[in-house]
Amino acid sequence: MLAPALAGCALNPPRIVSISPGRDVADVPSNQTISIGFDRPMNHETVERRFDLAPALPGCNGSKDCRFAWSGNTLMFIHTHVNFALTTQYTVSMHAGYADASGQQNTLDHSWRFKTEGPPALTSVDPSDNASGIAPDRNIVLTFTRPMRADSMAGAIQLVPDVPFLLRSKPGGDGSQVEIVPTAILQPNQTYTVTVDRPVDVHENPINGRVQIRFRTGPLSLSRKIGYLVGQRGQPAFAVGIVDPHPDPFLGRSTPKMIYQLSNQSQLQDGLLSFDWSPDGQRLVVVEAPRNADRGPIQIVDLSSGTVIRPGISGSAVYWSADGTIIYLTAGSLRRFRPTTLEDVALTDAADGRVIGPIALSPDAKSIAYSTTDAQGTPHLWILNLDLRTRYRPIGLDDPADQPSWSPNGTKLAFRRLTAAGPELWIYDLSASGSNAYRRGGALDITGSAWLNDNSTLFAATGGGSSAILYRVNIFSASEAGGVVKVTGGKDAPDGSAPNTPAYDRRVGFVGLVDGLPQIYVMNGDGSRPQQLTGWEADYPYTAQAPNWTPTG
Repeated sequence: MLAPALAGCALNPPRIVSISPGRDVADVPSNQTISIGFDRPMNHETVERRFDLAPALPGCNGSKDCRFAWSGNTLMFIHTHVNFALTTQYTVSMHAGYADASGQQNTLDHSWRFKTEGPPALTSVDPSDNASGIAPDRNIVLTFTRPMRADSMAGAIQLVPDVPFLLRSKPGGDGSQVEIVPTAILQPNQTYTVTVDRPVDVHENPINGRVQIRFRTGPLSLSRKIGYLVGQRGQPAFAVGIVDPHPDPFLGRSTPKMIYQLSNQSQLQDGLLSFDWSPDGQRLVVVEAPRNADRGPIQIVDLSSGTVIRPGISGSAVYWSADGTIIYLTAGSLRRFRPTTLEDVALTDAADGRVIGPIALSPDAKSIAYSTTDAQGTPHLWILNLDLRTRYRPIGLDDPADQPSWSPNGTKLAFRRLTAAGPELWIYDLSASGSNAYRRGGALDITGSAWLNDNSTLFAATGGGSSAILYRVNIFSASEAGGVVKVTGGKDAPDGSAPNTPAYDRRVGFVGLVDGLPQIYVMNGDGSRPQQLTGWEADYPYTAQAPNWTPTG
């Protein structure tokens, strides 16, 4: 008589073997799934009917976002887009009567509690609130208490006065830090307000209210930066950019910025052909020309105030001399303009030959090296003495020559010599005489060169496009092993052109192609460690050409 009764009792009831969130756990993510693991296969309906959450989630009423799911012996309560309330204690209950697949029931109530996380918060901003003297090319780092949803940040952040910016998360980070990267330098001596208005974290919780931080920039300093022309794919340059060869500490890479750009209207019809820095690095001189034109108006830009002066001169290339005068090339002639007096005079006569670029200004501002072409198009190298207003050929040089480049101390002139054997790199030493005045740098058909500040090493570029190659040349041992070394052509720098060096740094900036687009690179003076400084990105889709280091170090 006892056998049927015993068969109806749960001699081995199903047991709960795991729960998540755990008992009395705090800071539970507001979107976390509730999981209950059992020791055996269960009757799903009996379990789901006896599950209870208190307080209930109001957004779950009739919503498909709240549902049960099973993974093996584990029940999951999923509440997509219906979060737990923040900083709230919840009780999960499994009421008596849930049964396993064979019908055995557990006749006891089980319950446990957990507490949810608080709202996310902005914990720090760098620069901090009310900071002053902030560099205008500085980036802004925001730190939150937990990872934030990237797609919520752009619309939640505002920078006033308005300046376009990019948002970048810390590489390898968890998303709780983000950097505001202005794409243009900030105005000097200006108060800025950063507003962070309720972005949401990865659990879809907004921060409490709007947060505002104010800081004030200091004076503009552009020391040890590389300037360059900014363009778009297949379009002429529309801006002058700067990039710091030292990586941004937050991102571990450079963050280029624009320092001057044409207006939106001007960009539709004009482009920038050439630019150079004033000797103090506080102004720019630029050539703005109609699209497809080879010359246009020359403008002087005050970088601190943004004031643009149009002195009424035009050209195709422009150079700012160390003495403060502006040398420019126009219609095959060289002219000199004095910004202080507005005096504009011709330096060459078209009857003496058409001047072709590039031209080279001596460091002491007393001489200009340039080439002219004759009726047959053959280039001839000249040195113009600005004090005497006379020109002369390097003594003993009868071959055609062009591509001049002065050494930093002004005693040597590198150039391309077109010999009977082919194009070659040569160096003319103005402090020597006779046969000692010339050194052969190698059979290099150079398209440009730049000296290091040791006055004995130069970087020479040959070829063009993806075939452009950069060489390091020691002029005193060029004919010996290691005197001429190819420094591009590897994985980190496949090609190289347009080298440019400063007087204060033993590094060289140059142009390399990345996916067919020109970008700015830098490498050490020994040719090691080439690094890409600019790059095409979906939200910053620009090319970079004509590197030109700022004059101040």
